[in-house]
Amino acid sequence: MKNRRAVIVVSLLIVALSAYPMTSFIELSAGGGWSSLGYQLDARSMPTLSASQSGSYGYGAHIGYGLLFNQYVGIGIGADFTRYGANAKLSGRAVWQDVTDTEGEQYSHITTVRRWADQQALFYLEIPLSLYIRFPVSDNSAVYAQLGAKACIPMMSKAHYAGELTHAGSYEPWMMEINEVPNHGFYSSVMDQDYPFKSRFGAAGFVKIGFEGAVDSDDRVWLYGAVYGTMFFTSALDGNASGRPLGWRNDTNDSEQYEAHAFMSDYSPLYTTVLATGKGMPMAVGAEIGVRFKIPHPKHHRCMCYQW
Repeated sequence: MKNRRAVIVVSLLIVALSAYPMTSFIELSAGGGWSSLGYQLDARSMPTLSASQSGSYGYGAHIGYGLLFNQYVGIGIGADFTRYGANAKLSGRAVWQDVTDTEGEQYSHITTVRRWADQQALFYLEIPLSLYIRFPVSDNSAVYAQLGAKACIPMMSKAHYAGELTHAGSYEPWMMEINEVPNHGFYSSVMDQDYPFKSRFGAAGFVKIGFEGAVDSDDRVWLYGAVYGTMFFTSALDGNASGRPLGWRNDTNDSEQYEAHAFMSDYSPLYTTVLATGKGMPMAVGAEIGVRFKIPHPKHHRCMCYQW
């Protein structure tokens, strides 16, 4: 009985779909807005520092193929090239206590951080699968919603840090702070360079809501505009949960000064350090405009055959 009901439902669905001519379309679009890499900075473990994280601009381009079963429902597949980004900032002081200097004396090493910026950008090739739900307004216009999921393949990643550092030593027994003595590792420097940055394969969900309308009398070319939102289901950041200590050991090529900072860790991207929280799942919101080239499918009629 259940099988019979299923057959009836499928048959009715096929009849309903076949009552309207199917339409294919090719679509091209581009857009942009705001994006984030899905992590935050929390400086409570280092209260002498001020840390903040913000999103960055995002953009993308899309090419796709769609198939409308009728004027209300369709499916689509395509390829997107998308940028996600984030900006992190630091200011304040980082303190390493009970450090031994080059003469064997213990002191507290203070690094003052000014205008420190750490920027990351991820570029993905994404394969979206989607469901179109249309609400016709007239014969040549409609409001639509698009729901779907994407497979996200990392293509390129870029990262850069820059800022000013001042290294000083606080010798508590003498109530003295020493600055600008380079041979003891107390000096100022300006850093400005790229660093290695990796991203992971991921999966994301997305939604779009927009309006489309025909621009020619043949109803073949349609323009559309939409707002969109995308959210990863998985972490895209390699090493996001590593919790590395914060350090600037690689801030000079001078071997003597390098040895003076041997107690520090190498500089790591801020999203990998003890300051970072969150799962590193990128997201984006924005708007896009595009064009659809519709290809009507000819409606097939039952063949009338005669026997002689």
